[in-house]
Amino acid sequence: MAKNVMEFTIEWGETDAAGIVFHPNYFRWFDLATHALFKAIGLPIAELTTQYGFAHPIVDVGCRFSSPLCYDDAVRLETTVVEVRGRTFRLEHKVFKGEILSASGYELRAWVKKDTEGKIKAVSIPPGIAEKLKA
Repeated sequence: MAKNVMEFTIEWGETDAAGIVFHPNYFRWFDLATHALFKAIGLPIAELTTQYGFAHPIVDVGCRFSSPLCYDDAVRLETTVVEVRGRTFRLEHKVFKGEILSASGYELRAWVKKDTEGKIKAVSIPPGIAEKLKA
């Protein structure tokens, strides 16, 4: 299955009053990682949206926090597609500080397209795209 790795450093604005990363930032990182993965496999999200009308909203998401991250920590975020079904795909995200797992999470995303009335409708993931996600 497709996989991508991002590395970054925790910024001051990502921390809370206790000096640790504010938990919603993990979900923001997961979204950024998903976009980076799509770009890495040759499917930039902007192109899928503007040229083909496809989108992939989150229908389920979760995260388990294991070890806190703080300002200026170097982080590695590993994202892997773990399941591709007819109209959905699931990604798993693992956030590390060195070799220590800080958090593990997932996103379940639907494959959607606007119909002729402008309403969003779940559609089958095109075979070529499904193959790239599974590669």
